[in-house]
Amino acid sequence: MNQFWRIGLVSLGLLFLVACGGGAVVIPDPISKVDGKEISDATVKSVVSEWQSTARKGLETGAVKPETIVETTYQSSADLKAVADYYNKALGTGGWTYKTRTPGLQEGFFLSAYEHGNKSLVIGAIDLTKFAGSGTFVYVLSGDK
Repeated sequence: MNQFWRIGLVSLGLLFLVACGGGAVVIPDPISKVDGKEISDATVKSVVSEWQSTARKGLETGAVKPETIVETTYQSSADLKAVADYYNKALGTGGWTYKTRTPGLQEGFFLSAYEHGNKSLVIGAIDLTKFAGSGTFVYVLSGDK
């Protein structure tokens, strides 16, 4: 009987944590990732370099601890709209809040920022078909406050 009460209290505690946002914060997995592709276009490299610098500074200005920042990039076979839709849907249903000061989906690129509790996230994507390539280049930056 004593074990039953423990299980009940633990379950109630877990339910409370999830309801209050205390559960694990999940960043969605890459969409349609293509392995082994390197970006060779100088313009794309320049844009990504600028995003890396600006986004990192923005996170740090927003009180994100520099030692918690994680940066990843990948190429996706999905088109730009599919990438934007995927992240907006996955993050929206995952409890993330969209930061309205970011441009979102535009012609040729997607750049959005999100927050969930003490975690910040920036997603950038470039339509590679505009640069004689295929698919979408995706940049993901996250960190904890």
